[in-house]
Amino acid sequence: MKKMYLLALGLLLSSASWSQNTGDLLNFLIQEKVVSADKADSLKARFSRYKGVSEKKFSLDADYRIRPEYRDGYAQLPNDTTAAAFVIGQRSRFNMKFTHTKRFTAYVSLQDVRIWGQQDPRSSTPSTFHVFEAWAEPVLSPGLSIRIGRQRLIYDNQRLFSDNNWRTAGAAHDAVVLKYDSKSLKTDFVAGFNQSSDRLRGTEYTPAGFTYHKLLLMHYLKTKLIGNLSLTLINAADGHQDLKNPEKIQMRYTDGGRLDYKAGKLYVTLSGYYQWGRLNSDKTLSAWYLQPEVQWQAHPRVMLRLGSEVFSGTAQDTPPDEDHSFVPLLGSGHSFNGSLDLITRFPSDIGGLGLLNPYLFVVTELTRRFDLRADVHYFRLMETYTLNDKDYDQALGIENDWLLTFKPNSYTRVEAGFSYAVTTETFEKIRKAQPDSYKLKPYFVYLSFSFKPELLNYFFN
Repeated sequence: MKKMYLLALGLLLSSASWSQNTGDLLNFLIQEKVVSADKADSLKARFSRYKGVSEKKFSLDADYRIRPEYRDGYAQLPNDTTAAAFVIGQRSRFNMKFTHTKRFTAYVSLQDVRIWGQQDPRSSTPSTFHVFEAWAEPVLSPGLSIRIGRQRLIYDNQRLFSDNNWRTAGAAHDAVVLKYDSKSLKTDFVAGFNQSSDRLRGTEYTPAGFTYHKLLLMHYLKTKLIGNLSLTLINAADGHQDLKNPEKIQMRYTDGGRLDYKAGKLYVTLSGYYQWGRLNSDKTLSAWYLQPEVQWQAHPRVMLRLGSEVFSGTAQDTPPDEDHSFVPLLGSGHSFNGSLDLITRFPSDIGGLGLLNPYLFVVTELTRRFDLRADVHYFRLMETYTLNDKDYDQALGIENDWLLTFKPNSYTRVEAGFSYAVTTETFEKIRKAQPDSYKLKPYFVYLSFSFKPELLNYFFN
């Protein structure tokens, strides 16, 4: 089937009406997972030159997402004194991209984020419209470029650096990224320095309503080793303003990576990181993280993922000037620790005591357009929790998530999700929830509609 698709693509590329028809076919091939989005862009650029079309291109696309959610225990344990919540969130993005092949790329993404009914549509209210991304990327030499501006930082499996797409607003960062990409090696150097205002003196960083790094330095590298074995390395240094001295930056370092091996239906990976340095409270940090995982294509339409996440924690009898709680930097918690998002803020959601999270994912392709995913997570503390001289069991609970996905065409995606959990008294105490709230069963239901149409794809001189 893949050969037939590629043959059809070749015929269209050789025809006079290639630009529109080929764009439609490439979108279809991306949807059917025959080619990646990056490969499709490369094919478009390559064959545009063969047809005498300019190497300058302007594209415009949209990204609409509407997600009704019914929440009774989402992100926090439920209680018997409040009612469940029902909200409808919407994200609207308009993405503009200019490319001059092998010379320059510029990208701007404008975004509106809102909850239905949050603002009075009949009066002038504060705008929710803002710039999500805005960057320029000149090419310095073949394979080498530098991207400057507000951009998403997405690396490896998104455990440490993610665009957090589950959130309605997503996540983008102000940074400079030096990028090198060749057949055998891909590497990025990231740097960013943040301020809360246009200061004339000093560098005190006081963001309003949130905490964030003041300085970020990161190196990412991915390369093939031998045969089917590949290596990913991430070395990050994020600096936070000292709590007592605003001109002092306390640096936290995260070093490690991932080994991947793929052979036929089997995929095996192991990632590990060591975190060290000092926190903004001046505590010394020594923490670690491990994630072994095995994926097996048990059937042409069934894929299994079995693995575990292990976060080190800080025992309650640890000296007050030490910390051993691993923090996954700017990563996505929703993709790893269950769709209920009960454990996403590290280390506070688990009291800094570390986490063991064995999991199993079963992904089934029901038809060409329907996929069903079911996953189960077991949560357990790495250190013992003690309160009022009582040692609590280290088990936190079990979560089960279900996700049905429907893709009727290349630009539409519909998701129906249902999640529930069974929690323990330990989790209730750590989260300082209402007494006996652990006896209630948190659950979460949502329906998501995503539309990503390509509005314009124009080549010009």
